[in-house]
Amino acid sequence: VWGQGVGFGDRPCPLLTPALPRPDSAVPGDVLVLTKPLGTHMAVTAHQWLDIPERWNKIKLVVTREEVELAYQEAVSSMATLNRTAAGLMRAFGAHAATDVTGFGVLGHARALAEQQRLDVAFVIHNLPVIAKMAAVSKACGGRGGLLQGTAPETSG
Repeated sequence: VWGQGVGFGDRPCPLLTPALPRPDSAVPGDVLVLTKPLGTHMAVTAHQWLDIPERWNKIKLVVTREEVELAYQEAVSSMATLNRTAAGLMRAFGAHAATDVTGFGVLGHARALAEQQRLDVAFVIHNLPVIAKMAAVSKACGGRGGLLQGTAPETSG
């Protein structure tokens, strides 16, 4: 919680300091770290399609049933994993800025992060972790779900 002060009922509370970095404080030389792979939305969708022949036929040339099951398991595990370890590492290494990647996808959140910076910084992304085969599945579906465009929702629920 950030702010000038918080009051509960008629009792004022002292200024609260952030436990984690704000999203607007990156400095030149910072490294961007993605704590979970992208593709959870596509993995869950592909798993649902296993039992829908007309949908499965769209992707079966680029992924096996076993690969879909493995992708689904990785997605569920990722969504069920808290970011406690990542938060601890942020504190330990003095991270300057942070954001999440949820409903607006990696591109939407990266844009928002870049726009919020107080200093003049540039973010360069060299590669992104994606659950195995999910980029191929998305491509086979004509980009459905937004994974290839960076707009796929990467939610944990």
